[in-house]
Amino acid sequence: MPLRRINQSFVIATSTKVDVSGVNVSKFDDKYFARPKTKATKSADGFFAAESQKEELSADRINDQKAVDAKVLEAVKKVEFMKPYLNARFSLSKGMAPHALVF
Repeated sequence: MPLRRINQSFVIATSTKVDVSGVNVSKFDDKYFARPKTKATKSADGFFAAESQKEELSADRINDQKAVDAKVLEAVKKVEFMKPYLNARFSLSKGMAPHALVF
């Protein structure tokens, strides 16, 4: 999973726990995830040119992702059946209330 901020409405709360106390997240704050400000253009040429630009990840962000992934995967491997649990597809059927489910 890419290292990014996620709105809590997209997260499913469960009673399953993984000890991730070994992960150093002190450097991840709002400034880390802030996008660089760009000057907005009102012309059609500027609108279509902005779509074609792809932002490249810096080496620092790639290294941060690898460091966090290594620690989280280490913690996941310690809990039995956690990896297949996290890989399983989740969906709700008609009439299922997500707040009433127990995992």
